[in-house]
Amino acid sequence: MGNDNKTSWLFDKDDEELNDDLDFGADDGFTESISPSDDEATHAMPSGSSFSEAPTEYVEDDKTQIYHGGMSKNFSDKAEFDPMVDPITGWLVVVKGPGLGQSVNLGSGMNTLGRDGAERVSLDFGDKMISGNDHLRIIFDDANRVFFAAPGTGRNISRINGQIVATTMPLENYALIELSKQTHVRFVAFCNEDFDWSELAESSDD
Repeated sequence: MGNDNKTSWLFDKDDEELNDDLDFGADDGFTESISPSDDEATHAMPSGSSFSEAPTEYVEDDKTQIYHGGMSKNFSDKAEFDPMVDPITGWLVVVKGPGLGQSVNLGSGMNTLGRDGAERVSLDFGDKMISGNDHLRIIFDDANRVFFAAPGTGRNISRINGQIVATTMPLENYALIELSKQTHVRFVAFCNEDFDWSELAESSDD
């Protein structure tokens, strides 16, 4: 096929000259990845390799960092002590209904319960009588090392040992919580008057 006038300029240079113009530098076998900060080391990866193939380096501080409940999404803000992310203070164990035998974790401070996966304590085992959000609240007061239960904003009620949760009330270890007629859970405390996670921080500072 002949070259028309509109495209003839593409063929004015010979192959060697054209290759010189398109030379982007010799392939040394490595692709350099520059880190955002000039103070950090520059790393190189073999050309053609993917990130999944490259070795991953894990760096660990001298201390194991622990963050209080609700702070796991913001690791730049440390709590007063740092034993672990959102330390467990207790559990709810399903003893009746969907999810029988399963358990969910309770953290420090305010624990809102509901079916929604975004709830701090998600109980999505299939019982539609549990409110999607804020069905019940379980609070761990780390200053006094005691638990409380409080009604949520959901329309469905809960009972503790047969008593309706209408106001904030103490929550004793092994209390039976009726979240609905279908689902009952047993409360099990991990933190109590004899132990709280802050003790680990205090001992590590000594």
